[in-house]
Amino acid sequence: MHHTWQQTWQQHPSWGRGPALELENAGRACDRLVVVSAHPDDESLGVGGLIATAHRAGLSVYVVLLTAGESSHPPRQDMSRHSLATLRLGELDRAVEHLAPGAPVVFLGAPDTGVTTVEREVVTALTEIVGDGSRTLLVAPWREDGHPDHEAAGRAAAEVAEATGARLVEYPLLMWRHVEPADAPWERMSVLALDADVVEAKREAIRCHASQVRPRDLGDGDAEASVGPASLALFEACVEHVLVAPQSESDDSADPRLEPAGAS
Repeated sequence: MHHTWQQTWQQHPSWGRGPALELENAGRACDRLVVVSAHPDDESLGVGGLIATAHRAGLSVYVVLLTAGESSHPPRQDMSRHSLATLRLGELDRAVEHLAPGAPVVFLGAPDTGVTTVEREVVTALTEIVGDGSRTLLVAPWREDGHPDHEAAGRAAAEVAEATGARLVEYPLLMWRHVEPADAPWERMSVLALDADVVEAKREAIRCHASQVRPRDLGDGDAEASVGPASLALFEACVEHVLVAPQSESDDSADPRLEPAGAS
């Protein structure tokens, strides 16, 4: 029997079996979730369930969007880069309302496919947004995901986490399509099980990004920037996988700048 790539992942023995992701930082319950999204729809596909779960648990949720995703389609007469950017920003706003109603979205206006050119500015802005990160879970695309914008976002977030004491969690997006399950970094993954209502909210959020997830006749474009309906099964599963650094309340080898996060 032929298996889709999504089924191959979900049938791997490590799927859904990592340690549970706790909404805490060095043993202290987090009261804030800051989600970095390189493009509109990254947040819903990668960690929509985490956003909804955190919101339901009473955490303040902030979404920091780096680009408007204006390069996901080739320009057309009826869809300029500006028009597409406007469309995708509206899709993001609607998606976030499904996941965490009322959560603010901060748009940094970096160029799509060019986050690396403004990485320092992203670090500065994120550092200001996070502030004291001792009770903050900072979530960003994985630094090894295979897309330059995702990787720049992850690098920036890692630097901010070190500087602010926030706990960093990274989420893969392209990895699922371009890495074999046997080669995945399972040993670094934690798992978040999603309640049925959270799964439904995530599915609704994903579908808000209609320009990216519905069939379209737009030429080849940037195939890595969009997710077709056939690819959604993995993202709409009842579990999310994220990559986390080992964390221990009594780990004296940790970066000393993180020690205040575990104090008091």
